This record gives sequence, structure tokens and C-alpha cells, in this order.
Amino acid sequence: MDKETLAMLFEEGGNIITMLLRNRDLFRGGASEVATVEQESPTMEEVSVPISEKATDIKTGCVPCSIGHLGTCSGLINEGMRFARKDGIQSDEVISRVNMCLDELNALERVDLRPELIHGLPDWEKTLAEQSLSLSRTLRHDLEGLSSVSQLEAVAAKTQTKRQEIGQSWFKQRLSLMSPEQRGEVEKVLRKRVEERAAANE
Repeated sequence: MDKETLAMLFEEGGNIITMLLRNRDLFRGGASEVATVEQESPTMEEVSVPISEKATDIKTGCVPCSIGHLGTCSGLINEGMRFARKDGIQSDEVISRVNMCLDELNALERVDLRPELIHGLPDWEKTLAEQSLSLSRTLRHDLEGLSSVSQLEAVAAKTQTKRQEIGQSWFKQRLSLMSPEQRGEVEKVLRKRVEERAAANE
């Protein structure tokens, strides 16, 4: 299987697993219903859910959002590297992307990984939240002290590597918590999407 297909499977698998875990009651309706579920606005019931429950829910949880912030930051820094190699570390494009990355890290630390959200997490997820928080703080300090292209490259490499490690750990653990029926539904939908993509690319 080529790298593009594997990357697509990972991305689609994450989206489907997130959706399935968010909508566990849909399994009564079968795979076709699962595949067409759309996100809805939160109800008053969801808004009043205690923080400890919100932290473990995928749509409001701190770890999935943190992985998203780290992924965005990684993409920004990688893009910044393209400009840094050509125009140097003082390029407006580099500085702009570093600042956007810092904004992502600030949101991760001050919103998604607030102590009251981390406190009620299961041990495995709390560990990942703490790893994300530690990585964010390190990256923020590295970016604030940035002075050369080689430093930016080191930060880009660290961000991408650690973000992948945290994301894969979260994904695998969530997958292990799914029932065989849920995993079967994921596989069916993934197979269908792979076939559709392959047909579209022919």
C-alpha cells in the first residue's frame, strides 16, 4: 500500500472513529446511517455536562483538540521552513507563521489543557494531555528564542515527531476501547471510502 493511501486511511479512520465514539447509539441503524451522520450543534443538555465528562468526550475533549493545535502548529512551522531556507529567519512569512503557531500553543495551554479539564481524565488520556502540555511549553519557549534557520528546522522536526507520537497513542487507545462491532463498522466505511477514492483517481 502506498504512503498516500496509508495517510488517507489514517486520516479517514480518525474521523470515523471520532464520529462513531461520539454517536455510539447509531450502531442500531447500521453502517449506512453511520456514514451519513453530520455534527449537530450542542444541546442545552450537552452544555450543562460537568467539566470532567466534557474532557473525555471527543467533541469537547482536551486531548483531541490539543492534537489538532499541535498538528496546525507543525504545518505552520513546516511551511515557515520553506520561506526560511529561501529568505532567512527574518522573513515576514517565517515570522507570521511562527506567531500563528504561538497562538495555537497558547490556545492549547490556556483553553484545552486547563487543569480542570485534565484532572478528570482516565490515566492513559491524562498522560497524553500532560505530554501535550509539556511539548507545547517546550515548543513555545523554543520559538520565542528562535534566532536561526537551523533552530527552526530542529523545532519543526521535534513538533512533527512528537505530535505523531501523541496522535498515534491517542488513536490506538481509542481504537482499543471500541467494541468488535464498532471496529467492523469502521472497517466497512473505510473500505468504501478507499474504493471511492481509487475510482475517482482512475
